[in-house]
Amino acid sequence: MSLLQMEATTPSGFEFDCSADLPFVETYNARRSRDARTRLRTEIAPMPYEGRIGAPLTWLLANPGYDLSPGYAFNHPPPLTPGWPLQSLAPAYRTGYGKWTWDRLRELREALGDQHVSQNVLAVQMCPWASASFDAGLWLPSREFARKLVLHQLQVGSQFVLVRSEATWRELVPELGKVTLARTAHPLTAYLSRGNLGPHWDAVFRAVSGAAT
Repeated sequence: MSLLQMEATTPSGFEFDCSADLPFVETYNARRSRDARTRLRTEIAPMPYEGRIGAPLTWLLANPGYDLSPGYAFNHPPPLTPGWPLQSLAPAYRTGYGKWTWDRLRELREALGDQHVSQNVLAVQMCPWASASFDAGLWLPSREFARKLVLHQLQVGSQFVLVRSEATWRELVPELGKVTLARTAHPLTAYLSRGNLGPHWDAVFRAVSGAAT
């Protein structure tokens, strides 16, 4: 997603500027081989979030994935589709770039509709740069943008689902300690399903459906 595309649907004050990250990313990558799993893929536009800011469900993730398979064609985020803030769920992308998200939100989609879920889930990344594996020890200036997003979501009363890097998220946003965080059964399993969320499923479903109080 280009910065122009992001700004077209971004509330004032939440425009993302990646320039502060670039010197840190360059230094970090210089210490890694071109095929290292933790190498940050600067050939792909950074994606600090995907979805509608202010959505009733906030999905806290680590960073965008990157598939190292030869010839894999779906690493680059697609253009935004009007009416689909969580663009991975747009019909054109569900079998390519969007398959990861499409699969993990299946139960919510089947119950509430694909476009409804796209409009009511905000995915926030700890690191906006794609890589095959996440390095939890990497600190970039853009973490302050992630903090700003999360604080806004707390202010609007969003329900949170925390999948990975719990200690890091709590360190970055201590205010998360004031709310109940829905957790998945395993930190490497991001499916937002009844089985994976267990006792948190009802709260997540109510939030996305619009029935949360």
